[in-house]
Amino acid sequence: MTDLSQVIDVTVNVGDVQVTAAGFGTPLIFDLIASTVFANRVRSYASLSAVGADFATTTKTYKAATAIFSQPRAPRLIKIGRRESGDANEAAALAAILVEDPDWYCLVTPYKTSAILQALAGAILAAGKIMLCSSEDADVLNAVTTDIASLLKAATNNRTAYMWHHQSGVDATGASYTVTSGVATITKTAHGLRVGDPITFSASTGASINGDNVIATVPTADTFTVPTTAINEAGPDTITYFARYTFPECAWAGQELSSDPGSETWKFKQLAGILPSPTTYLTDAQEQIALGKNANLYTPLGGVGHTQEGVMASGRFIDVQRGIDWLDSNLATTIANRLLNEEKVPYTDAGATILQADIASVLDIGVRNGLLGPLLDDSGKFYNIIVPKVADQLQADRTARFFPGITVQAQLAGAVHSLAIVVNAQV
Repeated sequence: MTDLSQVIDVTVNVGDVQVTAAGFGTPLIFDLIASTVFANRVRSYASLSAVGADFATTTKTYKAATAIFSQPRAPRLIKIGRRESGDANEAAALAAILVEDPDWYCLVTPYKTSAILQALAGAILAAGKIMLCSSEDADVLNAVTTDIASLLKAATNNRTAYMWHHQSGVDATGASYTVTSGVATITKTAHGLRVGDPITFSASTGASINGDNVIATVPTADTFTVPTTAINEAGPDTITYFARYTFPECAWAGQELSSDPGSETWKFKQLAGILPSPTTYLTDAQEQIALGKNANLYTPLGGVGHTQEGVMASGRFIDVQRGIDWLDSNLATTIANRLLNEEKVPYTDAGATILQADIASVLDIGVRNGLLGPLLDDSGKFYNIIVPKVADQLQADRTARFFPGITVQAQLAGAVHSLAIVVNAQV
């Protein structure tokens, strides 16, 4: 497993702590939103009904929020970050959001196009957050290197996790089919429909049945007829289709972000409201191609859906990156609070002992949360904190009141994702 000393370099900037403990459980939905919805760059929501007060149920923003709040372990709070039409690019929009409110951790977005997702991945990497994104890009399942999963993997991005899903949606407006009688025949392949996709009926003239309704879901047959009883005979009426957008990545964030960093694995998770990808759209061969590109999937296992593999585009496990970030932030916060609230921490061995105890208090939480496991040296310890003696510090550092050289040796506990069992039975 990865040694923390290889990947964590904590720099304490007093008064500039980026993420609070609560912030590690908070997702932010990034979308293009008019200033008439809300004027600020970020707005917080504690419930789906609150989101519904600002966004119509047909909007992608609302559907993304629905996927988050529908999970059994949904976070108590989400944030929605507003991109303006006048922003130079995605990075500029994200920078403006961070200036106003940096206290969130995971970005999700309705955007599906490769170029936008790559731009956001780069901006998230620079911001020190993480991003979960998804699409149904067919090239991810093919042996090519120009698709979004391959490009993110080539960039060795440790902060973006990509998921391929057959109902993720694409960046295109929903199509419609106009009917003038009570019969409408739709062809699945011709209209870009897939099994389980909703078809919405909207009556433009005359009476409708309970307003706009999802009157059918796409069956297995390639050609099917929309129920005549749901269509106004007077017409013309509209049937809207190609409206998947189930946002599996948002459901994933909603299920896992409320857990303590290090206590979870992002594999084997069941997502409420999300259909696992069947072999109709994801063959075994395609699954292996996608996993080889470090794309995550939602597939059947033992009759239920489960996420796999729970990795960033680089191959680093999501829980590892989240645990590292939690340690970084909480060590910085704890030391900063000490420096801010003490009259002073003396530059002596006694002062160094105070700092050592503060570091240990954070590591102890990491042990309790399951982030840290025993060191692999048979010592029985979970960590070692090495603090230099003041006499061993350089004169220049002592003069500048800079105390370098504190080293932590720790072991990430990780999680079991697969195993082998051998049974030797005697007859």
